[in-house]
Amino acid sequence: MTMKNLLRISLIGLSISAVLAAQAQRKPTVTYTVSGSAGNWSLNFNVQNNMLPSEGYLYFFGVELDSGRNITGSPNANWNPNRWASWDNSGYGGSNTIYNNNWINQTFVSADEIAAGTSQNGFVAVSTDAIAPTSVNFFAFGAGGTYGGNDNFNGSGNPGFEGIATQSVPEPMSLIALGTGALALLRRRRIS
Repeated sequence: MTMKNLLRISLIGLSISAVLAAQAQRKPTVTYTVSGSAGNWSLNFNVQNNMLPSEGYLYFFGVELDSGRNITGSPNANWNPNRWASWDNSGYGGSNTIYNNNWINQTFVSADEIAAGTSQNGFVAVSTDAIAPTSVNFFAFGAGGTYGGNDNFNGSGNPGFEGIATQSVPEPMSLIALGTGALALLRRRRIS
């Protein structure tokens, strides 16, 4: 086998691997920001739907907080935080984790759900822990299409996902901008 053929076969193999990896992992990405102080941490969750348009939207989302149920905000009136005070996915092929802060959108109006390729924030819950959580278990369910990935439970027509939400960290440029602004204010104050 010539070097040229070996290179060609390697590139084809890498291309197929990349396509399969992209197909396999499209579960939601969940991050959150933290504000407040010890015993009163407000966590604002952002849910990114990574599914393809033909695979549907996300309509059900929840998190597990050690300090219990304490929802203080929803993205809009159609995201109901009171339908399920607790939820576990064991009956659907997922874990038996008890999620105690849950939001569901049962309007079945696509503009209200989290469409493929978009994100939604405003899922707000309070943690009364002394230290803000650095990661939080989450779940989400989708509908309205046929999911083609392999990182879900409960079938392709109503896929369920579980994962770990991570705290958002400001981008370096944002931190530089904030630092520069603070220095400018301090300097202005000294001149006055």
